[in-house]
Amino acid sequence: MMIKKYFNIDEISKLLNEKKHTIRFWEDRIQKLDVLRTASGHRLYTYDNFLTIKKIQSLINEKKLTLEGVNAYFNSKKSNTYFNKNISLELKKLLQILKSSI
Repeated sequence: MMIKKYFNIDEISKLLNEKKHTIRFWEDRIQKLDVLRTASGHRLYTYDNFLTIKKIQSLINEKKLTLEGVNAYFNSKKSNTYFNKNISLELKKLLQILKSSI
């Protein structure tokens, strides 16, 4: 089975149950969220982008941080701990979601 390296905004939106315009807004406001673009301007999201957006969702919706607070969080040392501890679990969850959508 081939694992995708990149996801489009539709896929990210569905996986995270987040509106596309919200994801695009976060791209403009959150420094940590750096998305690749094709020559035609289409967004390409890596798995790291997926995890970052998922964390942004959590910080805004659960921790009630502002965008400024989210940027401060990512600039602190705490943010690295989240990615290192949970990457295996998140990869497994994403793989299950992708398998079920085939």
